[in-house]
Amino acid sequence: MKIPWETFERETIDQLRALIRLNTANPPGNERIAADYLAAELGGAGIEPAIVEAAPDRANLIARIAGSDPALAPLMLSSHTDVVPVEAARWSRDPFGGEVADGCVWGRGSIDMKSKCAMDLGIALALRRAGVTPRRGLIVAAVADEEAGSELGARWLVERHPELVRAGFVLNETGGFTLFLGERRFYPIQVAEKGFVTVKMTITAAPGHGSMPRADTAIAWMAEIIGRLTRNPMRRRLTPLMRRTLAELGISPDHAPPLFRPMLSNTVTPTIVRAGYKDNVIPGEAWAILDGRTLPGEDERGFMAELREIVGPEPSLEVLKSAPPAEASADTELFSLIRRRTEAVDPGARVIPWMLPGATDSKFYAQLGAVCYGFAPVRLEARMPFGALYHGNDERMPIDGMLWGLRLYTDVVLDFLGLRRDEVFA
Repeated sequence: MKIPWETFERETIDQLRALIRLNTANPPGNERIAADYLAAELGGAGIEPAIVEAAPDRANLIARIAGSDPALAPLMLSSHTDVVPVEAARWSRDPFGGEVADGCVWGRGSIDMKSKCAMDLGIALALRRAGVTPRRGLIVAAVADEEAGSELGARWLVERHPELVRAGFVLNETGGFTLFLGERRFYPIQVAEKGFVTVKMTITAAPGHGSMPRADTAIAWMAEIIGRLTRNPMRRRLTPLMRRTLAELGISPDHAPPLFRPMLSNTVTPTIVRAGYKDNVIPGEAWAILDGRTLPGEDERGFMAELREIVGPEPSLEVLKSAPPAEASADTELFSLIRRRTEAVDPGARVIPWMLPGATDSKFYAQLGAVCYGFAPVRLEARMPFGALYHGNDERMPIDGMLWGLRLYTDVVLDFLGLRRDEVFA
């Protein structure tokens, strides 16, 4: 039975609000409550998902709808159900309330990324309720722990249960939003993302009494080295993708705005600094956590060598965790479909391939050979501070923009599965 489109829109917004109300802040995670919710919704439509846990309550959900043509590699719609913690006192609304106000759904995860989770769920339910069989198989994955490095989520699935998430193509987060550059509108589609190298940097020196100042303390050395990191950016390297992207935007690499600069080199940022244990003791040790990011084509060894050049021989450097960068071709049937559909529904706008300075689960799915794109479309007004709301206070999703994106996303997914919208929706 075909689904009324208005019903589909309303249910998708309701699903987003319900998911926001499930507090899956990571740490501690507790993605099990989201997995159980999604499993109940899918099970009610006759789709029986698998739920696997890397640790208690750190649940990953995977559901499948078989396609009629086994020669076509399946499409996976991926989302993560964990969210970053909140400072509730700094929010103007309940961060886990899922409230509707000022034309938006408010709450942690409304953008990152329970909105796409709701869209993925809605599409799977609609296919089953309409009784249609896609030509290409569909996988829906809602996974844990993305916000903490994916050790209990996508990375664990790829390493321990690859059969559950092996796909030919993946649509994941961070792409398809309206980007305004002057009077022009663009829709960046993520085809690449940087890797990460998280490093603990430690300085040791002689301890002493706080009443006897001196210049060679661990804290003083740490401050000087952090100064070096901020004054000496890593070497610029223009990848072929970014050369293409900047050319399509009409931007010279030498005059790239701040938004693009992290895409033109490896980067390193001090994020945590610790030293001392008593107000009258000069500590013998200071340490800092460094958030390193690597371009496609770079690796951990090269990054660490470049970091050592900057910080010098004094500190010890310990890699705490790392994952490689990833890049997919923008010259595929799926990317062409995304471009054609997106530019058709926003005349005058252009789709561009994009590198994400951060990390997503796509880097792990790519290790299984999948072509991964970030595509969770939403149409934005120029005044909407969309990027600042990722992990920020008062995170919210504009409803009209999301519904515009839902139509586009659904059309792209159905088309790639070999279906038309009028076969599923009334």
